[in-house]
Amino acid sequence: MRVCTVWLGLTVLGCRGGITTVDQLPQTVRLAIGSEIQLASPSVRLKLEAVTQDSRCPIGATCVWAGSVTLRFSVVPATGSATEILLDSERPDSSAGVVLRIAAVTPVPRLDTTIDPKDIRVELEISARSPQ
Repeated sequence: MRVCTVWLGLTVLGCRGGITTVDQLPQTVRLAIGSEIQLASPSVRLKLEAVTQDSRCPIGATCVWAGSVTLRFSVVPATGSATEILLDSERPDSSAGVVLRIAAVTPVPRLDTTIDPKDIRVELEISARSPQ
């Protein structure tokens, strides 16, 4: 198992197929499909499984809406059962014990071009949940 942690300011860069450890929040993590994040607190592992929906307006098109992206993550807490969450670029999600928000997904779609899933990179913002 390969573990990768690279600090650049407040950004952690995930390595493809490896596990990125996040010890402090807030943090922005760059992920490829199949990358995993191990959070120290709360102790939970997130894995970016797939892009399930991408309706972003392609470069070269005229759109009335910018569109959105939905990502599927598997969530494995230190205690409890594994679950899945669908994270949409239009709204954050806090069901994993932290607040997850999609900051960016690259590359941006282009007309008449298909994006290879291995080329997709996601910037994921992770922050602590506000006390209730």
